[in-house]
Amino acid sequence: MAKLKINWQHVPLYTLLFMFCWPWLIKLGLVAHTSNTLYWFIAVVYLNYMSFVLSIAKGHRLKDGIDPVQAVWLFVLSNILLVLTFATGWQMFDVYGTSAGCTNNTNFLDSLYFSLTIFATVGFGDFLPCNADGKALFIAESLIGSTHFGIFITLIFSRVIFPTAEKA
Repeated sequence: MAKLKINWQHVPLYTLLFMFCWPWLIKLGLVAHTSNTLYWFIAVVYLNYMSFVLSIAKGHRLKDGIDPVQAVWLFVLSNILLVLTFATGWQMFDVYGTSAGCTNNTNFLDSLYFSLTIFATVGFGDFLPCNADGKALFIAESLIGSTHFGIFITLIFSRVIFPTAEKA
């Protein structure tokens, strides 16, 4: 029986791409657009994010794992894809609005702006979640956004502090 060998250098990219593609299944109508779908959306993003982080950590400790330059690029790419993923979620589920009220938000730029302010933990307050579903999505994005930077700094510096031993 052949043993499955995983190339850990490619897994982070695959998990990021799947995380970004998932909301489009809803947008294309392949998945129903309900309140339960929002919670599945959050769960799938979290599962993909955790597999992304764990694959980085696993690959980081292997001799053929990622180097710090690759980690920085993955950090930048993951920031972009996470913000785009959540922006797509904000727009599709339409659970945010202004203080004047929640209306049908069809402007993707507003969704992207709102997602970026949450992810970066800036929170200007010009947009806010409208209901319990919006609050759940807000919590999900803010938890990932606030921990994402710390995780990658830890992964990069762990390579410097605990370098991998070369085999003779």
